[in-house]
Amino acid sequence: MPKKPADSRAVRYLSEHGPSPREELPVQNLAKNVRALVGTLNISGGPGGGGSTAGVAGGLTGIAYLREDHDLREVLEAWLAENEPQVQQISSDSVRRRLRASVPHKQRDVVSEVLSEAGYEVDYTDRGGKQTEPFECSLCGESVPDIASHLPECPEG
Repeated sequence: MPKKPADSRAVRYLSEHGPSPREELPVQNLAKNVRALVGTLNISGGPGGGGSTAGVAGGLTGIAYLREDHDLREVLEAWLAENEPQVQQISSDSVRRRLRASVPHKQRDVVSEVLSEAGYEVDYTDRGGKQTEPFECSLCGESVPDIASHLPECPEG
């Protein structure tokens, strides 16, 4: 009888250990039905991301997690903890853009919150503004830290 995806050793490992470096999984080649349950968070080059991260201290470690069980905040914190020395070699702006691009649009604010809490602030002063000053949405009047992230979710938009 075929094995259920939840019986996979990788799924059991992540259930017990939480979000973990991808190479720590007991199975590296996941079956298609298991890949549907297990996600991996990492950043790379590509559209909007700038250059490759392969040259950054040997690259970055992807964090495997259970899509249905692990909170994105927990996954991001595990990724930052695992990759801290390498991430410090990349500009905060680049890390923020790349991580935000690697998650669904509706979860991008979580990325910004976790990075800000971890001290990865972006200095926007050379772009004519400051991150610490909130923007006022002209549609709903709400004071928001990132107008671009707010507009797609604006109740008046």
